[in-house]
Amino acid sequence: MQIRSKFLLFIFTLIATCDFNVVCAQALSFSPTRIFFKGNPGETVTENVTVVNSGTDVYEFVTRLQDWKRDSLGTKVYFPMGTLPNSNGKTISLSSTNFSLAAGEKKSFTISMRIPESQNNSVSTNSMLFFTQANPKESGKSDAMGIGIRLSIELGVQLFYTPAEARPGEMKFLAFEYDTTINEQYKTGRLAVKFENTGDLNKDGFVRFELTNKQTGEEIKLQPIPIAIMPHNYQWVYGALTAGLSAGDYLAVAILDTGGNNDLKVAEKDIHVKK
Repeated sequence: MQIRSKFLLFIFTLIATCDFNVVCAQALSFSPTRIFFKGNPGETVTENVTVVNSGTDVYEFVTRLQDWKRDSLGTKVYFPMGTLPNSNGKTISLSSTNFSLAAGEKKSFTISMRIPESQNNSVSTNSMLFFTQANPKESGKSDAMGIGIRLSIELGVQLFYTPAEARPGEMKFLAFEYDTTINEQYKTGRLAVKFENTGDLNKDGFVRFELTNKQTGEEIKLQPIPIAIMPHNYQWVYGALTAGLSAGDYLAVAILDTGGNNDLKVAEKDIHVKK
């Protein structure tokens, strides 16, 4: 007797960002995706995430809280809730651990935070609220082994609390290097900067690289690279040089721009590009 089994492969799809505070996936939109809680010690404050289903399918979600931080390249790394020193997950309560969204429905999800009584820590705290689809959809496709594929959506909403005593600190460069390693991605090498956030606040902005050919005066500007850095942390950012960059001597400039009242930080380095 022959027994046949059908296996389903579950794949979580990454959601594309539509703008700074709205994330869209298929027929769904979530807003905002970053929440900053403010309040007096002991006070309970609430914020809402608005979810809109403009499609024809019903979506069901389960929710969970996790700790997170950024590594030296700015990538998010996740941990069980309440394990990191700057976690605020234990002060947060959710209106529900699951919810559904009918076709064409708009719904608000409420998040509450009890502001800590003790304000002996001036550093911003954070956690991540995940919405994970509980009823993944059949994609109608299968892989090379004939395994059916189901697609599921998972969205993370960043939750921050910034104490009134938080110090802005400053952003500063720690290193500026020219990596001459050549591969498929970096065909003419790459520029690398290491920078630090000395403040108690989360900050975001851009790093821009500019080069000036010392012989011809030609100016080359790389695409700005978005950054987000947590308090008292450092990161590396890399800028790939184009394959068509002429050989010669260049003045390389790195500009660190975090907007607001923060001053632009500028670093310079002389480099020699070989062919």
